[in-house]
Amino acid sequence: MQKSIQAPSILIVEDDAIALHSMRDYLSRAGFNVRTAGNGWDAVKRLKDGPVDLVLAELSICESDGCNLREKLMLSPATRDIPFFFLAPQDRTDVLVRALRSGVDDCITKPFDPVVLVARVQAVLERRRAYEEMVRVDPMTRMLNRHTLEKEVREELTRVQRYRRSASIVLLDVDEFAEVNAANGTSMGDLLLTCLAGVILTSIRTMDLAGRYRGETFFLFLPETDDLGAEILAKRVQTRLSTIADALAGLKMNFSCGIICAPADGEDWPVLQPRVEYALRLAKENGKGSVVLWGRDVPEGLPAGPAPAQV
Repeated sequence: MQKSIQAPSILIVEDDAIALHSMRDYLSRAGFNVRTAGNGWDAVKRLKDGPVDLVLAELSICESDGCNLREKLMLSPATRDIPFFFLAPQDRTDVLVRALRSGVDDCITKPFDPVVLVARVQAVLERRRAYEEMVRVDPMTRMLNRHTLEKEVREELTRVQRYRRSASIVLLDVDEFAEVNAANGTSMGDLLLTCLAGVILTSIRTMDLAGRYRGETFFLFLPETDDLGAEILAKRVQTRLSTIADALAGLKMNFSCGIICAPADGEDWPVLQPRVEYALRLAKENGKGSVVLWGRDVPEGLPAGPAPAQV
């Protein structure tokens, strides 16, 4: 699900009014949202008002006002990963070395060059964005990975319950993929999986979630969609995948999938997960290209139970 893009937010902790005004002015012109604090205690209060993307703090303030801002942020799971810059005196090498050894992301010496300040802030935020993206996505398909999927699905299911909405979950697995790899090589198999990922991403809405669940298994979370609507989407993806695989490699390629609807078929992820896994297993047993809806095709009375063996 895509989220709205907001300008990065920076908290400046500085008791020198001239330096504070200068930094705030240059960073604001560069497109950042800037908040300010005059001491460590004030900075902690500002952070409670809302998260920030980077803290830029005068070193002597952090160490002398009784708060020890850097240490305090490191102790909280909510703030320990925020990029942190120290502002340090230019002529004190020992102070700079000690500051860098404390694990901060960078140090800016005063007086500072405003162009260099903005460039360093941008560089650190870009590295952090790239790192967060790397740990969120599957490196081959560039879709969300399973860990990120499950985390976001749990959050979405909470909204489904709270606002009495509905959503469908689709778990799809490429049929006879081992044979495709054996006959055409893993490079062709990887290319076809990448094509499937592209078909999925161009077939869903911005409000939907999609990712690589494992191997050749993919996962979709479709808010405000019932199981029949999810089935229509799955068949559309099947048709597009078949066309691409034939044009690309002369292969007949399809997938089977299980579909489950919340809250009709379960409200919580520990209940929904094994059920959609079971629906997928039944689809695989039914034959290539099969689609199984839990509420329509799965016999009543089956226990949720643990997730079945991976297909």
